[in-house]
Amino acid sequence: MDITVFSSEEFDTKAWVNEIMKNPEHQNDSNYTMSLVTKLQLYVQQLNTTLEETSQQVLSSLPKIMRDTSSLQQEAVTLKQKMATVKSEIERIEYDTGKSIDTIEKLDSLMNRLNMAKQGLHESDNWTVLVNDLEEVFDTKNIETISSKIVSMQNSLKLLVNISDYEDRKLQLEGLKNRLEAIASPSVVQAFNTNNLEQSQLYVKIFASIGRMPQLIKYYHKCQKDVLLKKWRDQLELEQDYSTIEWIHNYYSTLLSNWHQQSRWCSQVFPSDVSSAKTLLDVYVDVLTSLDPSLKECCDAALKQVPDKLNFLIEVKESAKHFADSLLKIIEQSQGDGHSARSEEGLSTFDRGLWIRRPPDRT
Repeated sequence: MDITVFSSEEFDTKAWVNEIMKNPEHQNDSNYTMSLVTKLQLYVQQLNTTLEETSQQVLSSLPKIMRDTSSLQQEAVTLKQKMATVKSEIERIEYDTGKSIDTIEKLDSLMNRLNMAKQGLHESDNWTVLVNDLEEVFDTKNIETISSKIVSMQNSLKLLVNISDYEDRKLQLEGLKNRLEAIASPSVVQAFNTNNLEQSQLYVKIFASIGRMPQLIKYYHKCQKDVLLKKWRDQLELEQDYSTIEWIHNYYSTLLSNWHQQSRWCSQVFPSDVSSAKTLLDVYVDVLTSLDPSLKECCDAALKQVPDKLNFLIEVKESAKHFADSLLKIIEQSQGDGHSARSEEGLSTFDRGLWIRRPPDRT
């Protein structure tokens, strides 16, 4: 007999009895019925015995469970106390460590100040020695040696920034740089005028080392300006029989030729942070507004002689536009379109160099 059906939640007593007794042979068999009842009683007795044994085991295990629970609670309390102790110890260590770090920082700061004071005394002595040496070296007019001494003084001054007479020493250093520049300027001008690549590179290195690159660019600017102004005067003298339009056109050609030569030369001489295009544009703007006689004066004189004044002005305008467009194209090819906006801004100044109002474009 299968007793597992009794554990089913859907067990139906009547259905189970009917299923057992559906065999006709068993319906009138009292012995079979008694046998089933006896088996059921035995199963019930076994189940009761099993339940009793299980209950006894549970009851006997309860004290151990209670003891284990109590032990776990005690261990939890002990662990909590230990964690509190550890936390307190950590806080104490952090406090002591913080005080130690503060002490170490103060000692480190004191040591740094002592080192700076020691270095300051050393550099102060070194400064005095360099000043005395420079006075002797200046007499030799050896530009490289003088610049080397000034660079050493420059480095020494960086370490004397906190001394009381720092500003006085700074002014003294600037005065020495001015003296060096005065000695070097004739040679610088000669190197720029003759396009001496090796000498020019040397002066760029010297002026860059003493922080005087802007002044060196000004020397180059003036040299180029003087050269181009002289070419204008020479051209007017040689081309007296030429028309004003031819003067202007030929001079623009001279400027374009000069650009090709000087842009390559500048890129070889000056460092990468110096824009050759900007440097030359500044020169050309200055030249076009300093011509003697000016383009305006030449055009005014020509307007009094030419019969077709409008056509003359249009030719002047087209010549200037052709020059500006050609120069802008050269710059864009050498530097890329990223510089075109700045280049156009510089080239627009050429119109102001003409000093005349340009007629509208012909359509």
